[in-house]
Amino acid sequence: MKRALTAALLIIVALPMLYAVAQLPPQGSPTSPAYTHVSARYLEAGPEEAGAENVVTAVILNYRGFDTDGEVTVIFTSLAAVLAVLLGVRTGEKPLAGQPVSSVEASVVVSFVVRLLAPAIALFGIYVILHGHVSPGGGFQGGAILASLLIIITTILERAQAEALVPLRIRRWLQIAAPLAFFTVGVAGLVVFGNYLQFPRTHDLAWLTVTWLTIIEIGIGVGGAAILATIFWTMGGDS
Repeated sequence: MKRALTAALLIIVALPMLYAVAQLPPQGSPTSPAYTHVSARYLEAGPEEAGAENVVTAVILNYRGFDTDGEVTVIFTSLAAVLAVLLGVRTGEKPLAGQPVSSVEASVVVSFVVRLLAPAIALFGIYVILHGHVSPGGGFQGGAILASLLIIITTILERAQAEALVPLRIRRWLQIAAPLAFFTVGVAGLVVFGNYLQFPRTHDLAWLTVTWLTIIEIGIGVGGAAILATIFWTMGGDS
């Protein structure tokens, strides 16, 4: 009886979905709405409607902001799952002060190059995050750059020094920066304009749109960097 009910429920759910799929235009059809309406609208009205000259940013953070909000939540949830697994198998292992991350000593040349380039890499990562709405890049890309910087610095420092760069008590809050930034902007849109994650639609409030996009970009960048660095440090027994 239980199997019959399960099969009936699956059929009831599947039928409308199959009907909807059958109504879709053929794959790659030039008459598809994605080519005749959506893409043209994004390119023509994106900078004005979404407040971002970078069309990719306009689509990701404004037109399909709900989707991206869900994605950053999934990323944070994935971090929690990864850390639960890694910390579960590493119970009892504590980092020792002064212990190097790797048993292979970093060469003097590598250490010098990393120390020389670190400020430039940090500035580049921050630039990519803050200018994501007007140029190629954004929070995901800038966060990856900052995380890469933390990783290469970790390879030339002792473990205690690497941990001091982003202490664990601060890192825990930074990891949730992306969903927190989305939630903050979403609630602000709900309070001011009546809908969650709604951006201003008038030219006079374009500055507010840019400000909210920048807040989201910073949240994604900081959160992404903290998550990637935490996974690296945890896999290396560094936290």
